[in-house]
Amino acid sequence: MLGGIGSFIASEVSGTVRRNLVVYGLYGFAALLLFCAGGYALHALHIFLEQRYGAIAASLWIAGGLVAAALIAFIVALVVKSRRKPPRPAAMAAVAAAPLAAKLLGSRKGLRVAAAAVVVVLGAILGRQIVTGGESEDEEA
Repeated sequence: MLGGIGSFIASEVSGTVRRNLVVYGLYGFAALLLFCAGGYALHALHIFLEQRYGAIAASLWIAGGLVAAALIAFIVALVVKSRRKPPRPAAMAAVAAAPLAAKLLGSRKGLRVAAAAVVVVLGAILGRQIVTGGESEDEEA
């Protein structure tokens, strides 16, 4: 019985990990394509500005725009970093349950109860992953 549950959990976890690897691989490929498209757009802008204002002025305009974009990104990063993180319910529950778990693990019957609790918690986590399609609060940030 326990072996069947373990293999089911392992297959669910490996399926989720495999799907996440594909998703993040596609995100990386999209970022690479976006980076290349940005390079081509900057080159086209440089050619346009060069025909209108000259080569040196075009390069200075592009450099100034890149510096401004970098400063904006830096400021946004500082603002995001300074925001307070919301409390994590799972972490708070784990801290609250730690003394009870320590008492339960002291006896043979407590080990069974702890194992059952682990199975219930894993089931809840996997069920949430399946229902929400693998999207969690951590992936939003």
